Amino acid sequence: MSDAPAGAPVGGDRPPADGGDRAGLLADGGDRAGLLADGGDRAGLLADGGDRAGLLADGGDRAGLLAGRRVVVVGGASGIGLATVSAAAEAGAAVAVLDADAAGAARAAAQARAAGATACSRGVDVTVEEEVAGALDAVAAELGGVDAVLHVAGVMRGQGLDVRDVPVELWARVIAVNLTGPFLVAKHAARHLSARDGVLVLVGSKAGVQTGSGSVPYGASKGGLHGLALTLARQLGPQGIRVHALCPGDIDTPLMRRSLDEARANGTDGGRIAAVEAALGRPEDVASVLVLLASPVSAGLAGTVCTG
Repeated sequence: MSDAPAGAPVGGDRPPADGGDRAGLLADGGDRAGLLADGGDRAGLLADGGDRAGLLADGGDRAGLLAGRRVVVVGGASGIGLATVSAAAEAGAAVAVLDADAAGAARAAAQARAAGATACSRGVDVTVEEEVAGALDAVAAELGGVDAVLHVAGVMRGQGLDVRDVPVELWARVIAVNLTGPFLVAKHAARHLSARDGVLVLVGSKAGVQTGSGSVPYGASKGGLHGLALTLARQLGPQGIRVHALCPGDIDTPLMRRSLDEARANGTDGGRIAAVEAALGRPEDVASVLVLLASPVSAGLAGTVCTG
């Protein structure tokens, strides 16, 4: 996510309005029943009478979008990750929840099972390679394989600190979690992802990609994650594994709220912080995009995806 004491979120594209020619949206003539993927009948995906505006948002119909897919959510105990676990379960996926908060991961998995999904969990420190490898091996065995890995885990520290005042220990910790962690997850996820339709999504931020950040180490780490995702897409794409960086704007999560509190404590102008708080997006909206990216219907997408 962006951490906008450094900036404001940017609105995303809107679906076509009622009355538009959706049947011919992408091509003249032709049979668009398979518009988004070979073999599937998605002719009614945007048909009259459907809930197009809320297709993947709360209240929309996600049922079946991830049917048969085995999805790992890294950082799934809270915030965007927790919303993603719920959305993936609703879409029909079997879900594995990994998080440094093992109890929180277990609760998220229990909620998914209560909703009717197959779900398991593991505690993991993403900066420790043995833990990452072991957790991914374990959930792959439990789920019978892995089709998509959605890496949401991260930390946001040093908000409002002048570069002259950033302790090297703080820098190292943020880089370890936000950049080394995704590298380790990608390294060991690639051993399990299907070489036909595997998906790896690394959740970054607009901060460090489209704009600067209010935190020196956070902005640097997310810029690095973006470069990592682009490099992995180049390397793994020809092997049948689709890789994306997803860069949200400012989202109302516990991580963001703690970051804004830190910004206040470090002297950031209260008016700027209030403006950010008033414009925070919803974790559920980012989760909807993650579910869509994890689905085979997104097979034609490539590269970086940004949300509001």
